[in-house]
Amino acid sequence: MYNLRLLRQLRYSLVLQNSGTSLAPLPPCRLLAGQHKRRPQLGALPSDQLDRLKSEYFERQCALSNEDWQHVRSTLTESYRHVNGTNVDAIILGLCSKAEQLPVAKSFVEHLKTQGIKPNAATMGRLLRVYNAAYHTRELSEAEQSEIVEICDTLQNAHDVLDASSCENLILGLVATTHHWDRALPLLDMMRLTSTPSVSAYSALIAKAFSADQLELGWRLLDEMVQARKMPKCEIFLSLLAHSAKDERTLSVQLERLFCFLELHDILISELVAQQLLALAQRLPQRLQVSTTRLERFGKCSNCQQNLQHVAISDAQFTELRESFLQKVLIRNDVFQKTTPEELQRFKQYVEKTAPYDCVIDGLNVAYSTGTKKPPAQLAKLLATVVRYFKERRKRVLVLGRQHMRNWSKPAMQYIQSNASVFFTSNLTHDDPFLLYATLRSGQDTDFFSRDLMRAHAHLLGTELKAIFRRWQQEHQYSLVTQTQTGQIIVKEPIRYRLSAHKVGNVWHVPCCEAYSANPPDSFEVPEKWLCITIAP
Repeated sequence: MYNLRLLRQLRYSLVLQNSGTSLAPLPPCRLLAGQHKRRPQLGALPSDQLDRLKSEYFERQCALSNEDWQHVRSTLTESYRHVNGTNVDAIILGLCSKAEQLPVAKSFVEHLKTQGIKPNAATMGRLLRVYNAAYHTRELSEAEQSEIVEICDTLQNAHDVLDASSCENLILGLVATTHHWDRALPLLDMMRLTSTPSVSAYSALIAKAFSADQLELGWRLLDEMVQARKMPKCEIFLSLLAHSAKDERTLSVQLERLFCFLELHDILISELVAQQLLALAQRLPQRLQVSTTRLERFGKCSNCQQNLQHVAISDAQFTELRESFLQKVLIRNDVFQKTTPEELQRFKQYVEKTAPYDCVIDGLNVAYSTGTKKPPAQLAKLLATVVRYFKERRKRVLVLGRQHMRNWSKPAMQYIQSNASVFFTSNLTHDDPFLLYATLRSGQDTDFFSRDLMRAHAHLLGTELKAIFRRWQQEHQYSLVTQTQTGQIIVKEPIRYRLSAHKVGNVWHVPCCEAYSANPPDSFEVPEKWLCITIAP
């Protein structure tokens, strides 16, 4: 298999050289005694030679001669110490992977065959990716689709079980065909043998299912994808919108289903998807009205002048969340997580005696908010300042700490213990489940103070409860922004209106982000751009 890190390194070096930026030389390799000549390192070639290699060969849109490819191959293997006869071919195809470079990539594979070199699985997998890139810009010819099927047959016949990377390559190739794309479904199962299927594999197959009118298959895989904590790529939503636009009679149903999905999983659409929705509304104004908008103070839509929904959950939802929390998060099915039954029981008894609270503070998390290497006296003083913040607002506070915090500055700790209930867990205990339990146990009006985004705990609750938990979390979580030089603190207060896609009356408000991210931030920040959408029944 080719070295992916090396491929990225080569691409990066070509970009830097092309921009005129100098590269720091790599540390010299250790030479054998019999070597009479040091092999040039990455970046040792003159900039103009690297530019020439890139522009004269990899940026062409036509086939190269055997002599050209021999020159490229030998230049790479002789100039870069980590490039060898095993990985050079896949690296070359990785460097000519754009859609318009398909003729170049195919000519290189033909060159290998004329030289009696059998391309390995990594090389052919890279070629399938180039076919996929071309497929996203145009419809592939029948001949090109036949070539894809032939490559896939060869790779599958050579191995009973393929590794996850090879499965992904084949999936990307097969979805570029009209009649053979469903052969990719068993490959998704094969990927599960060794790992969770990748974002690319899921996205390519789901987008294809939608475009091929296999809507239920697409939705099933999409649900499976988000359950696996994989963020869907834009191509999925673009494919669904393109398919939905073909039938005006079902357009409203598909759009409602899409927006409900975005709401449930708290997903922001990208600018690319937003533009597709705007274009669809221009094309079908009698069916769909879409406007870009922004939020005014207190969550008021500047377009329709309606206020977004309050983020608060219902009493029934809160009761379900509270009852499910202890078993699903604090106590798992097998063992207690980072605590003991005795400590948990001691904590529950303490909460029963002292609750309800107005705010529960994660003491160590707060103390470390501005740095973990500060002296204990400074950490204790910061925690005391946060307690004072709530005390001045006449809030009843519980501070969760750890045993070692007893040794912190006595004046600050005495202030904390005099103005708040304090429970010290063992130094190994994870505080978050205790914090959340005490907050939930105290009722709907109780807040908590922590920088932690609680991702893992939310995930353990399952899809439905996770969405409820996130809304509850947004309404009740305070965190420290910073502490000024004068010792004053700036506190981030909860945002009280919903930040995910949701419906107000008959109008959808859908938040947008600039571009797709595989790992979007979970922090509760107000998106700058929204869509205000009305769907005709």
